[in-house]
Amino acid sequence: MTSQVYYRKWRPQRLSEVVGQEPVIQTLKQALVQNRVAHAYLFCGPRGTGKTSTARILAKAVSCLSPDEDGEPDTTCHICESITEGRSLDLIEIDAASNRGIDEIRSLREKARFAPNEAAYKVYILDEAHMLTEYAADALLKTLEEPPPHVKFILATTDPHRLPSTITSRCQRFDFRRISPNSTKNRLTEICDAEGIKTDPEVLNTITRVSQGSLRDAENLLEQAVTSYGNTISLEQVRLLLGLSDDDRPRTLVGHLFRRETAQALTLINSVSIEGFDLQQFHRQVVQELRDLLLLKAGAGEMLDQPADVTQAQTSLLKDVKLEQVLRVLGLLAKVTFSPDTPQTLPLELAVVESAQEAIASHIDKHTSTTLEQPKVSKSIATPPLTFVEPIPVATELPKPILPMPEQTSLDPSPVPSPVTNQPENQNPLPPISRDEPWEEMIRTLSRQKGRRFNLGALLRACRHHHLEGDKLTLSFTHRSHMERMQEEMDYPESKRTLQEALTMALGTSSELTLSFTAENSEQELSQENDSPLVKAALNMGGKIVDQEDEVSTPNSTRSKEDE
Repeated sequence: MTSQVYYRKWRPQRLSEVVGQEPVIQTLKQALVQNRVAHAYLFCGPRGTGKTSTARILAKAVSCLSPDEDGEPDTTCHICESITEGRSLDLIEIDAASNRGIDEIRSLREKARFAPNEAAYKVYILDEAHMLTEYAADALLKTLEEPPPHVKFILATTDPHRLPSTITSRCQRFDFRRISPNSTKNRLTEICDAEGIKTDPEVLNTITRVSQGSLRDAENLLEQAVTSYGNTISLEQVRLLLGLSDDDRPRTLVGHLFRRETAQALTLINSVSIEGFDLQQFHRQVVQELRDLLLLKAGAGEMLDQPADVTQAQTSLLKDVKLEQVLRVLGLLAKVTFSPDTPQTLPLELAVVESAQEAIASHIDKHTSTTLEQPKVSKSIATPPLTFVEPIPVATELPKPILPMPEQTSLDPSPVPSPVTNQPENQNPLPPISRDEPWEEMIRTLSRQKGRRFNLGALLRACRHHHLEGDKLTLSFTHRSHMERMQEEMDYPESKRTLQEALTMALGTSSELTLSFTAENSEQELSQENDSPLVKAALNMGGKIVDQEDEVSTPNSTRSKEDE
């Protein structure tokens, strides 16, 4: 006698036996009791969730000779038995993936006109209905909308979005959800008890996690384990069969990532690969472990169905870890994809190194932000307050400088500031930049956005002073090369707009700023208003701006323009 595989042998024969789809089953039962069964149904959902099984039970229920009071088929009449045994001529199952053309649909339309052989209804089940061609779907529309009174259509699909809206609108749609771990585990326990399989709950938990909500996959894995090791199955045997590593290894790798132990993490990944374990399966275990840690850290640990010792170990691992760190590592690991063209360990290795680098960069940013904040000094202390850059005192009578002072070349018609000699002794021409939180946040934001050629955030970090007077902002850089790079970057409208928006938000201004750039080792100031290509070329060749005048049009030039 030929034995059946578990998922066929233990296929549900009544609606009440369908696992994990209570809302769907309740609606179908009410339709059967009230004799309001629709002419067309659309069953959607992931694989292994009971779509085809429910369709076969519904086909039995509409033609059962002695149904129960709640609409269930009795499974004992010859109609139910013929459908269960697969010999009924009134239940036609069509694989739309292999019978997807217009000729097959035309044949279906012709055969649907004939009355059923012995049942009350002729039921057509179109599995993988999303595989129908466009013309085949169009040919089915009229029959699906107004079928003969003795015909029922049930379409099953895993990708309902690929079906035309003209098809879905003619059907009653039911969405089958993934089966919960508890429901899957309970069903496996029932099968083990009936088949005489001896195992422990942890084995069933492992099979349930791997099946990912598909009861058919779980039943297949259980049968595969029984075939390999007999009716007594241990956890180590199941892990070896499924290519799973020990539960401690994914948690150990996560601990290395949290502590930025790159070398140990890379060694662990390669040891798992050398021992022959499936790295994709190992990656799924690591992501699942990080997801459990995320729920624990977010205070949703009650959602986890796992032993108390596992929860205790995870809680101990999270002792000195922040939620942001868990999110960062989980985000990186979740994006890992494996390709047959690259070494098997490379995707995980890249994620490990990138995680460590991001952690170091984040730590440096926080440390720099804390260091750059101006400390609050008590007024009773006689020493002057500390600033990010020690201001250089300017005497009333300035000695002759080694380099001449920068000359203002902006065409802004605003009045020229008074000379430096008229200023108090303790005032600088350009005050030190205030490393407050808005300015630092602006630099961090621009550091993540690359300009046309240079990074705007990196260039602004080289700015030692800034001076805002009205709508004019002067930025003083530590070196002439930084000033020239910023001026070059401002030649691109996109970079200029990005910097303007960031400065407006950081400085709290409402109007667009006029930008000027100077450098401590430069002899002139570059103004954002000076857009003459000849002037720029002269400056790049070592020239200096001695004087600047506005161009005044003469009557002769005006007349010549009008003549043109």
